[in-house]
Amino acid sequence: MPKRKQKEIDVCPNCGTKVDKPVKTWNLVSPLPDAEGRITITVMGSYVCPNCGYKWRGVVSKIKAGGSSVEIQGKNGTVKKIGDEKPEKRDEGEIIELDLSDLDEEE
Repeated sequence: MPKRKQKEIDVCPNCGTKVDKPVKTWNLVSPLPDAEGRITITVMGSYVCPNCGYKWRGVVSKIKAGGSSVEIQGKNGTVKKIGDEKPEKRDEGEIIELDLSDLDEEE
């Protein structure tokens, strides 16, 4: 049977008490970048309910870093972008036009 997705991570799934902050946090770094070349860093947290003593883990936030911008997703799903919003334009090389009739005249 699949687990139900919890709406708010800082609310005890057993008794419904709101917990201020996690007891312990740690980072998980994805081994592969996403389609835009950014690395995802997931901040996990371990919570303990002060009312009933129930312990649970959950995602505190996600950070997507790479390129010229950083995107931070908070616990309510809010996204904050820092840095350039437009992707970088690559410098195009110099365009050289050749006329095939010029090549025939040299022979």
